[in-house]
Amino acid sequence: MFKPYMMKNVDMIIGDEATPNNFKCQVRGVTLNPDVSIQRIKTACPTGQYADADDPEWTCELKYLYGMDDGSGTAATILADYLLANSGQELPITFRPIAGGAGYSGKIIAIPGPIGGDYGSYSEQTVQLPMIGQPVRIAAGV
Repeated sequence: MFKPYMMKNVDMIIGDEATPNNFKCQVRGVTLNPDVSIQRIKTACPTGQYADADDPEWTCELKYLYGMDDGSGTAATILADYLLANSGQELPITFRPIAGGAGYSGKIIAIPGPIGGDYGSYSEQTVQLPMIGQPVRIAAGV
């Protein structure tokens, strides 16, 4: 039976397997988006309609809060700084809509996201990271 996801307590892990970073406390939304080019053509013949679709190109869209390490507890890695420091690098990602559950993995190209924001409010930003290939479904806890 189908059960919809309630997006909460996600895992959004970026980085190599030896030292991955889970940005779940900074992200407000994760969407893996396919972009597909569709071609259609019609001729004068009543049955002369043709359509095809190119392979999808994927983007990992992250909505996140910009901030800093508050100095208490273990050191936090700041997503905006991490993307800036790793700009241009291919990095593995793991996204699980429910922490520890089934999800998706893939590779992104890190690009810097917006830094800063509007005065008097939390700084919510969005970055669209190009993916290499398409996401792969992964089982829970893998």
